[in-house]
Amino acid sequence: MTKTAREMKREGRIVNVSSEGHRYTYKEGIRFDRLNDKEGYKTLAAYGQSKLANILHTNELARRLKEDGEEITANSLHPGAIVTNLFDRFGVFKGNLGGFKSIFK
Repeated sequence: MTKTAREMKREGRIVNVSSEGHRYTYKEGIRFDRLNDKEGYKTLAAYGQSKLANILHTNELARRLKEDGEEITANSLHPGAIVTNLFDRFGVFKGNLGGFKSIFK
């Protein structure tokens, strides 16, 4: 990417998709010493941990690219929420999105 950005004389862009779910990680954040721990596994916290890792990776990559003087930006983003029937499979959401779905019909 650095070679292409230089040759094309255009800023390179790296975009990593993350999620607002990064806020719902384990209390201690990323469990580097327990990444594959089956005992304390929580689905939402593990998802949050992976999204937090995406953001931290992107921030560090952006810092390094800038430090090296590269004309490349690195950003992470939350793509937004869309209403699908995906959440109908999860009891915690079942029936709770009905009013929300009607807004988008």
